[in-house]
This record gives sequence, structure tokens and C-alpha cells, in this order.
Amino acid sequence: MRLTVKSLNETKVIECKEGENLLKALHENGIFITAYCGGKGICKKCTVRFIKNPPEPLKVEVETLREKTDLGYRLACLHNVKQDAVIEIEESKPVFTEIKEEPCCDTDKPYIALDIGTTTIALAYIEQKQLKKVINILNPQIPFGADVISRIAYSNSSGFKTLSSILQKSIEDTIKPFKQVEEMVVCANPTMLSFFLKVNPKKIGEYPYTPPFKGSLKTEFDGIKVYIPPVISAFIGSDITAALTLLPDNEDFLFVDIGTNCEFILKSKGEYFSSSVPAGPALEGTNIDYGTIAKEGAIFKVELKDGLKIHTIGNKKPVGITGSGLISAISLLRKYGIISRDGRLVEPWEVEAPLVLINRIKERGFLLSDGIYLTQNSIRNFQLVKASLNAGVELLFKKTGAKKPEKVFIGGGFSRTLTKEEIKGSTLLSFGDEFVMLGNSAIRGGMKLFCESERKRVETISTRINYIEIAEEKEFESLYIEKMEF
Repeated sequence: MRLTVKSLNETKVIECKEGENLLKALHENGIFITAYCGGKGICKKCTVRFIKNPPEPLKVEVETLREKTDLGYRLACLHNVKQDAVIEIEESKPVFTEIKEEPCCDTDKPYIALDIGTTTIALAYIEQKQLKKVINILNPQIPFGADVISRIAYSNSSGFKTLSSILQKSIEDTIKPFKQVEEMVVCANPTMLSFFLKVNPKKIGEYPYTPPFKGSLKTEFDGIKVYIPPVISAFIGSDITAALTLLPDNEDFLFVDIGTNCEFILKSKGEYFSSSVPAGPALEGTNIDYGTIAKEGAIFKVELKDGLKIHTIGNKKPVGITGSGLISAISLLRKYGIISRDGRLVEPWEVEAPLVLINRIKERGFLLSDGIYLTQNSIRNFQLVKASLNAGVELLFKKTGAKKPEKVFIGGGFSRTLTKEEIKGSTLLSFGDEFVMLGNSAIRGGMKLFCESERKRVETISTRINYIEIAEEKEFESLYIEKMEF
């Protein structure tokens, strides 16, 4: 079978076996489209448009894509190639906020700070001790799963070489334009570090959960010297310890990095503790209906101001909801009782709220913009994130005997636009008097590690960090259920 694949920049013709899964055929021919669930038919993100010979839409596609099925849109993982066809794929172009940070360097030589995130990869180029350029790309492993567990599972099923090679090639292509780079600082979670170092991450996913190495590491990549900040455990990597350069020495704090996993560093009475809990990728714009990465048109804030005000990246027409948009919308609807304490999106007649909000409660969910809804499913997935986060934090305080600090530092690209009111209103965190939004704390912290003094400071603190296993504690499950409520 012949499949013609059109994208914004090129047209590619590939040969497929009759009956071969369409998503698999695309991936095997180097055409990577988003499939956060790894092709299991769960995330419903692997959308393609058939221009010629579309298959009959399935019931789940009619329910998910609705009128778009009439235009030829289908979910690639649910169809096998049965005849020649022409399809069109959409290339996601992420938009990222500008990174503002003063680097710390011992010399004027060119350096690169690299943050290999599960969803996105950020590169900061430094020269003459100044930040010269920031490049952001999507992690090419996204088509094989939204989270590290999915990618470890794919790696274990003979996919390790694929995941490692596409990540390495993506990084090589990104750094290629920069000549005579002296050294790179690489920040990433232990699973991404494993793929970067060509080390199979299988042991990370199996008890007793072993990282590829502990402590800091010096190595080489593509002829460039590499420094990797300390790894604490299978779930606390160099992306977390790099953030220590941004955190205070002289006061207690809680640092939370929120992504598909939530990682914590707690400083209390001169002692350091760390832990992590699984959260799911809802705040990465995945596992939620109408969710999207940060790109033009992505909703990042919702407020009631002369009617319902929807803020999008680039002030473009809304195309989906980001993690920050999800938190902002839930906070607003909780404020007016449109989301009940148990997380139910109420019926219009059940609530006293401004009519401009009540009139947007529809059968499919709360209407944010034309064709984009905050659905019951999205609210439930947010509840999973915030339940895991709050249960983990509470158990960490209980096991360490520490008091809840007044200052909370929050890392994660989605955090930049959030307010204290939105964090507490959504109960993403239900305590804290002061919130400091660090944005991408990994890349910002990594930029300061070209100074030997900063490296020694981070390495010294890292040796004092006690890792506490929380997610497998019996009490975690009961707290998790308790924290589901708003």
C-alpha cells in the first residue's frame, strides 16, 4: 500500500503492508505525530486528516472529533492501512516564554545549558558570560507516550534504541549551529538522562528503582564536555538539583516541580528532604479534553472581567487548553460554585452565579470558546494531579516532622502565569503564604552551573538531601482519596 503524507513543509510517500497500523507505519518511517498514550487509543491525540480514501469513522471518533470526521479527520492508532491514501498531518509548533536569568560562568567561553524535559527540550546558549539565545523544541519521544512510565514500557518492548537515537539526534541537530562550545550542563529526570547516555532505563521502572548513576557526572556528547548535576534517586534527577542554585540558603522552603511527576525539595531547620509522586500529564496539556502544549492560540488564563475573558498565547484564536489554563478555569468555576466540592460540573439550575457563566454550562462541559470545553473528564484528571501532589506533600511533612513553610517555590513552565489566588482556588496547593513562580527552574538553574563554586554548593547540598519514599506508603492511598475533593 502507498501512503502519501503531507505536512506544512514537505510531502513524503511511504510504502506500507496491507493491514499495518497507521500510527505504527508513520512512526517506522520517521513521521512522528503526537500519541501521548503510546497508541493505545486512550489519549485521542493522534489526529490525521485523510484527503483521499478515508476509512469509515469509528464510534469513538464520532464522539471525540464530531463534525471533523466529515472533513476526513481520524485517529491514526485506531486504523490499519487497507488501501492507498493521502493524509495530512499537523505539525505542532511550541511557543515558549523567554528565559531571563543571569548565567554564572568562570570563563568567557561558549557554553550550553540543556534541559531535557519529558515534553519539551530547552537549550540556552551562553557566550561572554551572557545569555545569547534560547531554543525550544518538542521532545521527539512524545509519539511513544506522554510520561516516563509509558516510554520505559516502550523501551522494554524492543524500543530502547529508537527512543535513545531519536533523542540524541534531536539534541545533535539543535546544538549543531553552535561552534566551539566548551561545555554543556545537562538537566533532566533520570529516565531522560538514561536515554541521553544510551543506558537502558529498565531498572528505573522496577523495584528497587535504580537510577543510571547517583551524584554528579562528567562525560562527553558529540565532542563537547558534559556536566550533569547530582542525581538523588530514580525520580529526583539533575533537573531538580539544578534548581538548588535558585533556592535560598538562609530560610526554610518547599520547592515543587510539577510535571508528569511531582518532585519536592523541603528545607526545614537546616535539613533537606526530597521525594516524588506520580501525577499524570494533565498539566502538560495531555490526558485532558481539548488539551494542548503551549503554542499559539493555547488558553493559559480564564477570568471574569466584563464577561468571560479568555487569554491565549499570542492573542490568537483559541485552539486548546494548557495546564495553566486548566488551573485558571477550575479556580474560577470553583469560586462561583459551578464545580462542586467533589469535582462535579453542576447543572445550570443548581447554582447561583453570574448568568454569563451559567449560560456556558452545556451538555459537553463548560464552554470556554467556540468548540472548546472544560469537561468533566478534564476536571477529574486535574483532581488526580492535585490529590497526588497534596497527599505527597502532607505525608512528607508528617514523616519529617517539619512544619509547612510559608514560602513555596513552584517550578514548571506552566507556572509562570499563575497567581496565588488560582493556586489556592483550584486547591492545586492548599497552603502557603507566598508563592514564587520559577518557570523553567531546570534551565535557569543549569545556566548557573558553569561556575565551579556553584557546582560545589549544589553537590554539597545534594549529599545532605534525604530521599523519602512516599508513593508506596500505605497512608498515601487514603490521603490521595481524601485530597481528591476541592
